[in-house]
Amino acid sequence: MFKRILLPIDGSEQSLRAASTGIALAAQGEHQAFGLEVLCPTPSITLVADAIVHDSSNHTDRAIRKAHDDLAEVAGMARDAEVAFADIYVFDQRPYTAIIAAAHSAGCDLIVIGAGEYARGRGAQLSREVSLLVNSAEMPVLVCP
Repeated sequence: MFKRILLPIDGSEQSLRAASTGIALAAQGEHQAFGLEVLCPTPSITLVADAIVHDSSNHTDRAIRKAHDDLAEVAGMARDAEVAFADIYVFDQRPYTAIIAAAHSAGCDLIVIGAGEYARGRGAQLSREVSLLVNSAEMPVLVCP
């Protein structure tokens, strides 16, 4: 049985359903779940634009606030299921590599992810990032529709 489960999310309904599945698996024993949100790094042009208009609510801050909100929702699911939970967010242009790195860093033995995660609006089709993850991960990946 899997002891440490990574739950990459992007805030979409599909990713939260996949996280719920991962939490349910973790609840079957004394297992741990780890939430992860991969954020896109701020494009240089956005940094310059924010500096020019003195925007106090820049792209990076908004992305981090969104990640905290998304991860808090998964933390609530874990708390309700009495599952040990930790979370993190990272900035990376290639989500699949960040997911694999986080899984290794946390000692995870399973990744549970939504099929269209990071595909935005493509339904249950495997996104490019999920396909790359499945083909690159050295551990099992459970892909949820």
